[in-house]
Amino acid sequence: MPVKDSILIKDFTKASGLRIGVDESEPCRDRVGESEFAWIDASAGEGTTPGALPLVLIHGFTGHRDDFVEVIPGLAQKRRVLVPDLRGHGDSEATPGPYGWGFEQMVKDLVDWLDHLGIERCDLFGHSMGGMLTLRFALAHPERIRSLIFMCTAPELPETLSRSNFEIGAKIAEARGIDGLQELMEKAARKNCSESIAGWGESYWLHHRRRLRAMTPASFRGAGEGFFDSGSLVDRLKEIEAPTLVLVGEHDTDFSPGADLFEQHIPNVTCRRLPDAEHHPHQENQPAWREVVEQHFDNLR
Repeated sequence: MPVKDSILIKDFTKASGLRIGVDESEPCRDRVGESEFAWIDASAGEGTTPGALPLVLIHGFTGHRDDFVEVIPGLAQKRRVLVPDLRGHGDSEATPGPYGWGFEQMVKDLVDWLDHLGIERCDLFGHSMGGMLTLRFALAHPERIRSLIFMCTAPELPETLSRSNFEIGAKIAEARGIDGLQELMEKAARKNCSESIAGWGESYWLHHRRRLRAMTPASFRGAGEGFFDSGSLVDRLKEIEAPTLVLVGEHDTDFSPGADLFEQHIPNVTCRRLPDAEHHPHQENQPAWREVVEQHFDNLR
């Protein structure tokens, strides 16, 4: 069962507009270039740790800024925390950019958004597909990064993930709409969910519905094709010079091999396998997750 810090969340909601429930947050919104983007911006204010840079959290495929809603309060006690909805997700732009939906466009979006906010350098955290984006951003713009955190992600597509299953899902979304896809996915997943997901109760499915229903059939296909068409970057991991933390749930069988690759090839890396966790360790074992993340930042001082 995920651990919630109700005191931190309560205090944070007063200052940020964040609220707990199915619709957890009201985002900041603005046009960045020709596109509309939404994000959470949480600041520690006077409590900011000296030398702390903004921390940017990047969600995965079919994800949402509120994937991180429970950990933002603790993180924001010491630093500014920014959590965008990626293109095609959440409340951000629902149409493709000049480079379509894939990682090239997402990297451009991230650069433009950081420039829009006046952020020259940050600590960058990526989960799942968001970690694959984080890696591409760091390779293209190393001067914008102080440190990296990769969580349950990989430098290449995991062999266990099925392109054919994704294609079936994309066709269902196009034929029946996103609601039709979500209903079928939930029905199938409920029959074979892990103990971790079962422990969340109905809150998992409420959030799952919100995440997926924020997408369109076009964005589901476009972002998914970008994910499945991505090539391996294992040979370029040696170029990463920033201090790097790699996190993976001990039961995340899809992305455990990716954690091994990061650990083997990035020069300045620390890898931690978090117990009692699968693909969402920040929710499944929040105390252990918080401890290793804060230790990473302590080591940067």
